[in-house]
Amino acid sequence: MKNLFYSALAIFVFNSCASEKNTEDKKFEFDGISQNIKPGDDFFNHVNKQWYDKAVIADDESGVGSYSFLNIPQKKLLEDILKEVSSGTHKKGTPDQMVGDFYSSGMDTTTINKRGFTPIQPLLDKVNSIKNVSELMQFVTDEFKAGNYSLISMDVSPDKENSSVNMLHFSQTGLGLPDRDYYFKTDESTIEIQNVYKAYLTTLFQITGNTQAEKSTATAYNIEKQLAEVHKTRTERRDIKANFNRMAISDLDKTQSNIAWSTLLKNFGTKADSVDVRQTAYYTKLNALLGSISIADWKAYLQANILTNYADILSESFQKAAFQYEKVLSGQAVQKSRAQLMVQKVDRQLGYALGKLYVERHFNEDSKKRVSDLVNNLQKAFENRINELDWMSDSTKVKAKEKLYAITKKIGYPDVWREYDNVDIQKDKYFENVVALRKNDYQYDLAKLNKAPNKDEWHTTPATVTAYYNPSMNEIVFPAGILQFPYFDLQADDAINYGGIGMVIGHELTHAFDDNGAQYDKDGNVKNWWTAEDYKKFKAKTQLIIDRYSSYTVLDSLHLIGGLTVGENTADNGGISIAYDAFKMTKQGQDTTKTNAYTPDQRFFMSIARIWRVKTRDEYLRNYIKNNSHSPPIWRVNGPLSNFTPFYEAFDVKAGEANFKPLEERIKIW
Repeated sequence: MKNLFYSALAIFVFNSCASEKNTEDKKFEFDGISQNIKPGDDFFNHVNKQWYDKAVIADDESGVGSYSFLNIPQKKLLEDILKEVSSGTHKKGTPDQMVGDFYSSGMDTTTINKRGFTPIQPLLDKVNSIKNVSELMQFVTDEFKAGNYSLISMDVSPDKENSSVNMLHFSQTGLGLPDRDYYFKTDESTIEIQNVYKAYLTTLFQITGNTQAEKSTATAYNIEKQLAEVHKTRTERRDIKANFNRMAISDLDKTQSNIAWSTLLKNFGTKADSVDVRQTAYYTKLNALLGSISIADWKAYLQANILTNYADILSESFQKAAFQYEKVLSGQAVQKSRAQLMVQKVDRQLGYALGKLYVERHFNEDSKKRVSDLVNNLQKAFENRINELDWMSDSTKVKAKEKLYAITKKIGYPDVWREYDNVDIQKDKYFENVVALRKNDYQYDLAKLNKAPNKDEWHTTPATVTAYYNPSMNEIVFPAGILQFPYFDLQADDAINYGGIGMVIGHELTHAFDDNGAQYDKDGNVKNWWTAEDYKKFKAKTQLIIDRYSSYTVLDSLHLIGGLTVGENTADNGGISIAYDAFKMTKQGQDTTKTNAYTPDQRFFMSIARIWRVKTRDEYLRNYIKNNSHSPPIWRVNGPLSNFTPFYEAFDVKAGEANFKPLEERIKIW
């Protein structure tokens, strides 16, 4: 899952006086319902329209509301922590010292601006000294280890066919624009993005004294476009088997001598007999271009890459140039404050050290136990749904339930916190701090190679408002950041919590059985556990999801990409169904007593609509549709509810209403 509602009321409530509690109770009410919008016409706006019309997007933001935008108030909490710890003196190497001094170094804009681009001058000089392809690839690998990804993208993660061991994976990369399609589409908004991106590169070249800035930009952009020609689309990259290609290094050495794979791995500080080349066409093309494009042109490309990679940690002129490009993608009017930019940077580079401080101050341990109970209840509800499926055979049901109960559940924060060993964070060396942490990230990942995956590892920071399912580890993860209102509150009734965090839990559980997750077995291997007939039926049902969501539009005529969003849409539909069944297992779920004029079922569905309460700028939404695997908020509500009969019953939805679907057209997979 990755977009939701920013309540103006207090978010964290652990101890409060009686008068404060009365205020807190109001957030569990559903005020501002638009009675002139029928639930069956548009439930998202029935619940959210009054909020939407009043919500104001800050000039330095691209949206407001919940889910990813709930990270906005989260950042204020993190900023307060950083201001606190950066003002004191702490023992070297402790979380307080590392995050405090890192934050201080980034807030020292006087020193940063005084240094200008001198921190990257040695890199630009190195590029200028490159004489051949071998030296070029040496530079590419050296920079990769410092967090600058240009022509090569490598990661260490489980072998798709043997999840008990980690291996090397190589992916397509090399582009400056968000996606390959941006180089080829000719609509007005895309052309604008292309032109602003080129202007951005030109400005960066000019700042560093390049007297042929426009020529260098054109050269770099042309190379990117050639690489983009063989990039797989985001939808094509959803094909798991087509994007796992085990290849022998000895064979790659023969067919791709310019890349020189054995030397490449040696430069990376590792070796392997075989690797996974996820997108083979990219590396075939890269090998050819290394032989056909002049070293002089490659220098322009590498310099452009250096400038864009390090722009956000250099002087103000670089950051201003970067924002002129970024705001066209996001619609954001003004740049964020330096403090907020540094909150993001600390969370990105030292997220587990900062997360530990966040959990100590803001996470209620009782929440962990309560959410664990919800997860267990939803697993039981999912088991019941599997048992009742009319399209799946008994033998496949056994395998599905084995996988369901093999899922590892991670809630709140890691049992074992990541350490940042051997990183010396200093208050007056921001650029060096960032590079040192990026190098630490590389060594941290490389150390996993040929070992069993670390079951204690998390892939998101504890303070982040998100949740995820990891198919290779068969695990679901709910960080402390999302365990807050409107998703979850210890004081809320079951209707609120099951419609909130319950839907999120159900969503992540369903990911284990979406079009991608269903290809992994209970141990995280890409391995068939279906009968041929069952899988054929499953694929037909997912195609219904693709077709249905491809018909939905936003911004008048912009269609959702059904093939890109099918996994998330499947999870949304399954998540609501499972959460509802689990809710019906509770005392309140079996009752019909109204609260503030609404039945428990109605409050459950209204809670679902509220957790997707988001308002964004059009520019952001347009690029979101092109690049994000999730549907926009309105269709995360109206889409799955149009398929769910209990919703029809709760709000007396009738034929003729806009989102009404006849019973035979209501899509049900799980």
